[in-house]
Amino acid sequence: MERRELLKLVALTALSPKVNVLQAAGACHMDAAPAKPDLAQYKLQFFSEDESRLLDQLMEMIIPADSHSPGAHAAKTNLFADLMVATSDDSVKKQWQDGLRLIREEAARSSLAEVLRKASVNEGNPQTDLEQFFALLKQMTVDGYYTSETAIHQDMEYLGNTYLAAFPECTHPEHKG
Repeated sequence: MERRELLKLVALTALSPKVNVLQAAGACHMDAAPAKPDLAQYKLQFFSEDESRLLDQLMEMIIPADSHSPGAHAAKTNLFADLMVATSDDSVKKQWQDGLRLIREEAARSSLAEVLRKASVNEGNPQTDLEQFFALLKQMTVDGYYTSETAIHQDMEYLGNTYLAAFPECTHPEHKG
């Protein structure tokens, strides 16, 4: 399984319990739904411009653009992170401030790529502050990317609300019979 496919699966699994709640909430406020947000007009609420640029770089390194779809930069995952952290409690805000400070300190001695490589070594069982922040950063990147219009329509090729005259036949050889 490719990394991008695995990230999609993780994001969709994490969001699936919330789908019914989101649908019910949306149905209650259909008329009050705001227009599509204009990301060009978004004003940072928590991160500084420098922190936001750093986040953008880090998140693009986690989900880079490829021949199939744009990456985290195009999806503006750094703005998603800004909104999520800005609306979180003080302990979460401190985690992000400390984590970005730690990334900058480590990168001053090497490079961002080397810092991410080092931070992801024990991804399944993070031990250090750097490894723990990487897990937080990666989860925020996945959440932001796979809830963005960019990922939904270009990466996952979602065609919802599209009429199909017939369902295409399965093309997997093991399902023929």
